[in-house]
Amino acid sequence: MSPVEVSATAAATPETIWKTCFEPMKWESWDPDLKETRDTEDGCHEGATCTFVMNEGNIIPVKLSNVQKNKSLNFSGGMFGGLLKFEGKVLISPIDSSSSRIEYSFALNGLVAPVVSFFKKDDVVGGTQGGLDNMVKLSEEAQNKQ
Repeated sequence: MSPVEVSATAAATPETIWKTCFEPMKWESWDPDLKETRDTEDGCHEGATCTFVMNEGNIIPVKLSNVQKNKSLNFSGGMFGGLLKFEGKVLISPIDSSSSRIEYSFALNGLVAPVVSFFKKDDVVGGTQGGLDNMVKLSEEAQNKQ
């Protein structure tokens, strides 16, 4: 399955998006597939690790890369002994003084990725779009409170 790529404009600054969605390491607030984000003591920076507890019960170690505060981050992990891997990418770009563009992509890789993609395509696409929609909503709410 090719990466799912979605984007949207948010009426929020890159700083607000970052502080609301990524810096607190409470990604379950925007990712509809996450029940909990654990082991977040390292914070949101290059090389940091955490654990995703998925809604269906899987517990997945995750590593952050390409972390540039208020601009970008990647997160990647795997399960089933590496037979299924994933990578998410977020890019935040200012449009003007009060709005930003969020680009979010999510891809499955590994030996069993084609099978999972075939049976769970709607879930992957819906989860990616739902995550972006939640990022926008939470960021705009936070921006309006400032």
